[in-house]
Amino acid sequence: MDIEFYKEQLEAKEDMLARTTRFLLETQKDLEQKNQEVSELYKNVLDSIQVAQRIQDALLPNIDILKSYFKDAAYYVKQQSGVGGDSVFVKNNNEGVVFGILDSTGHGVPAAMLNISCTLLLRELSSSIEINNPKALFNLLDYQLEKTFNKDEEHSVAEAEGIILGYSSHDNTLSYCSAKGRGFLILNSGELIELEKDQKSIGDASEIMFQNIPLCIDEAKTLLIYSDGLTDQFGGKNDKRFSKNRLKNLIEKNYEADAQTLAKILQFEHNAWRNTTQQTDDISFLIIDF
Repeated sequence: MDIEFYKEQLEAKEDMLARTTRFLLETQKDLEQKNQEVSELYKNVLDSIQVAQRIQDALLPNIDILKSYFKDAAYYVKQQSGVGGDSVFVKNNNEGVVFGILDSTGHGVPAAMLNISCTLLLRELSSSIEINNPKALFNLLDYQLEKTFNKDEEHSVAEAEGIILGYSSHDNTLSYCSAKGRGFLILNSGELIELEKDQKSIGDASEIMFQNIPLCIDEAKTLLIYSDGLTDQFGGKNDKRFSKNRLKNLIEKNYEADAQTLAKILQFEHNAWRNTTQQTDDISFLIIDF
């Protein structure tokens, strides 16, 4: 073979290398552009969530309303994704004050939208109609969720759990209604009484009606209600749930603490348990001292 053949082969390889290099450079440029677009999209989504978080946080109640009826009060809400389905509700009227916790279905933006809808409806019912009856509020909320979101669905898509209480300032009585809601009444002796709960969610299309349960507070020191995100959080050395028993032990150990102090203890112990584990669910709790 003469030298010209080798030259042709070398030129062909150089041409192939040049075309490959151009292709790689163009691919790199395209990837950089797409990365920039993804970064901008992520920033826009993050900015939107932060704005939505401020909107949802603005609906959280003024704790001083509860402090005007009870010795002390504190609450804590931490959503899994900035916005979410947990909220604390407080509304006073001429009869007294209604308050509680709502845990709406799902996580993130859909749960936040449902939760905001529930909160605004509860505000309207307890303000304009001045309903101070927990079971009436939950039964009407149940009806509205079914009518608005679930009427054309084979299965309910908009549900909520929670517990709401009604306090009458006229006769110093307290009653509650629980839609799978969770809570403890802490007596002056340190004994814990777990609150009863209905096994029905709000908006689940069941024909069962919610019922009121009277709560005797003569010998009570503190009331704690909470969402399941508090006890379902994974953590610890063996990556287990925080659990209801662990919560009970923590309360029994610190039952003499006031509401503000107990809230800080729960936050600290729960964060220490979770450590670097991702938050499992939206978390909320409300504490009242009588």
